[in-house]
Amino acid sequence: MEPAPNHDGTTDDERVTVLTFDLEDRRYCVTAESVASVLGIADDSALADADDPWNAGAITAAGERVRVVDLPRVFGASFRTTARVNAPKLLVFDATDDEGRYYGWLIDDVGMPRDVRRGAVKPPQVNTAYVKGRLEIEDKEVVWLDEQTMHD
Repeated sequence: MEPAPNHDGTTDDERVTVLTFDLEDRRYCVTAESVASVLGIADDSALADADDPWNAGAITAAGERVRVVDLPRVFGASFRTTARVNAPKLLVFDATDDEGRYYGWLIDDVGMPRDVRRGAVKPPQVNTAYVKGRLEIEDKEVVWLDEQTMHD
């Protein structure tokens, strides 16, 4: 007997690959196939001083424009930029905005891709459109962010 499909057509036994990343003391993940690349950022001072962390500016990487969301300021414990890591990373997604710029999220550090079972995902603790759910990876709680909702 095959498992019954969920509301999105998937089954609890279906596996999906997520990419984990860190912000301060929390671990997050996104669907790995939505990430086009991960870049190192040598100097993020122009991004850190932006008025709007949801649109912290744009950078050019490999000839493409990337619109940056400053996630440490969006999801971090405060808007402090003095506590930032020395060498942040930028997740660049394969989605673009209306102007053809790719979306990028400034993060503290990136982990490894992991295969997870969809059935292991629990509902979010707080009702928010940006969170798909939470799960445990290597005995640590991970918040799964919905990159499509974040880009809308």
